[in-house]
Amino acid sequence: MSRRVLPALHEISIRQGLEKINQLGHPHWHMNIFDEPPCHALHVQYHLKNFKVTWEFLNSVAQLAASKKHHPTITTTYNKVDIRLTTHDADNNVTQDDLDMAEAIHKQYQDLLKST
Repeated sequence: MSRRVLPALHEISIRQGLEKINQLGHPHWHMNIFDEPPCHALHVQYHLKNFKVTWEFLNSVAQLAASKKHHPTITTTYNKVDIRLTTHDADNNVTQDDLDMAEAIHKQYQDLLKST
């Protein structure tokens, strides 16, 4: 069974989606253009309490990514987590899958902040 490929979103749709996500709280997601690899992507940097909480968050994001079959690029250093979302099947552009994943990740982060 082949995976459905969503079309790349126009900038106005991305901005509207980010406004909705960013209403959930800080830090805010942004749309960036990256050189390596060349892509349009959603990006956020989270700061967590400590290394243990960071890994708790990373594990929850990994489970979410597996369930949605949409995997972010994640870079972590101690208590900082950088997350980048783009859809490779849409020529490395932002699709609705990316906005949906960003919103789900942001909700997990906000829930984790409340519980720690």
